[in-house]
Amino acid sequence: MSGNNTLLPQQYVIYDGNPATVLIVLNAALVPPFFILATFVFSGASRLTGFILGYCLLLFGMLMTFLNLYHAIAKLGTPGNAIVGLAWTIPSIIAGIAHRWIMARELSQKWLIGLQIYRNIGGVFLIEMAGGFVPAIFAYPAGLGDIAVGVTALIIVIVYRNKDHIPPAVIIVVLVMGIADFLSAFFFGFFSSESPVQIFFPPQRSQLIEFPTGLIPLYLVPIAIFFHTLSAMNLHKYDLKRAEKTIVVKDARSKQLLPA
Repeated sequence: MSGNNTLLPQQYVIYDGNPATVLIVLNAALVPPFFILATFVFSGASRLTGFILGYCLLLFGMLMTFLNLYHAIAKLGTPGNAIVGLAWTIPSIIAGIAHRWIMARELSQKWLIGLQIYRNIGGVFLIEMAGGFVPAIFAYPAGLGDIAVGVTALIIVIVYRNKDHIPPAVIIVVLVMGIADFLSAFFFGFFSSESPVQIFFPPQRSQLIEFPTGLIPLYLVPIAIFFHTLSAMNLHKYDLKRAEKTIVVKDARSKQLLPA
């Protein structure tokens, strides 16, 4: 067990992170179940679907919190790294399989993109870097990348707050930025951690995957990816088709105005 947390059972691992990090991460972890329900309610979609998804996210969060405190990734060794990969992909794969049920009615991109505002919590990586718990090789690209996505999402939600819909091109920008940030974070996080494939060797041992920052890659990142998936499915099923219809209508009107 790292740090001076003698009150915790020996099988659980938590490092002495900054109190601000603990508060920020735990508060952010409470948001997703309620946010997905609110997304469905304020989009005029099925409240039951929103409730079921919210409850599933709650159970998922409880499982990831236990695995994080139990330090399962380190205890399993190299195979334990698969937990992160599974956590990142399984929720979105399930969403893809159940897309007809989830996307029975259109969801508001303002809410789907709005969730990405919480990506600003990636700033805690910079706080923990200053405390010597997270290496700079990971903290800078992951922390600044998260903040860039979070600020972009905030600006988009503000700019389009009085609009009925967000343009598809803007939605695609958020998706590309979000995916690029995840790929960067995974690359520098995975290859700077102690493993047979480690290629970056920071001066201090990375405690990124330990609680509390461990909840970010194990729970909060999968949630952000899940919302990106919902956003992409909504884009494909509703936003792009609406944009195409708008173009067709404009073309028809412009042809009517042309002299015979």
